[in-house]
Amino acid sequence: MSKRYYINLSRKEIARVSYFPAWELRNKPKAEWIETILIPLLLPIARRKNKKIMDVPITFWAFTRHTARSSGEELFLFMTPLDPGAVARGIIEEALKNIKCANIFAGLEPIPDCAFPICQVFRGKIIRFYYGAEDVKQNCLPAFKWIGGAPVFSLSDISQSTTMIENRDVEILFMRANVKTVMDGEYYWKFQQALNCIGIEE
Repeated sequence: MSKRYYINLSRKEIARVSYFPAWELRNKPKAEWIETILIPLLLPIARRKNKKIMDVPITFWAFTRHTARSSGEELFLFMTPLDPGAVARGIIEEALKNIKCANIFAGLEPIPDCAFPICQVFRGKIIRFYYGAEDVKQNCLPAFKWIGGAPVFSLSDISQSTTMIENRDVEILFMRANVKTVMDGEYYWKFQQALNCIGIEE
């Protein structure tokens, strides 16, 4: 029988931040940054069998912010934990450098309230985070598209069947993000690492 899962996350932590003008989307009006650019770069990282990468839940948060660079509005990508280890950090940095005009690991910042958790690399999988409400049947994924000369945040509807986990052997799982601010991130990393499977049954 199909089951639906969620993962607890926390904004109460400092993250390593990178930012991108997302110009790759300018010439692809139907493209979406997370789906067409970020996820393909992260999949090879998830497939690596290095224990130091597999056993740390590395979460990515994103939102747009105006900057002084010529691109104006840019997409900011926050990574937690702050230090997943030298091996994991180096591999992620090399992967993200494939994005045009990327400024990788430009600094350390608290995760802002407006940032959305978009995905997590953990135990050989990429977990895509979706959002939903009890009184609404629709489920949505955070998305970023190029509109009016800048990357713009939006929500993209996904079907109910996508969020039902039937086969945990797949490379990409869809789980609801349950964002908390009460506990810090380290509490949730230890919690996830202790699980035999990814996620908590609703």
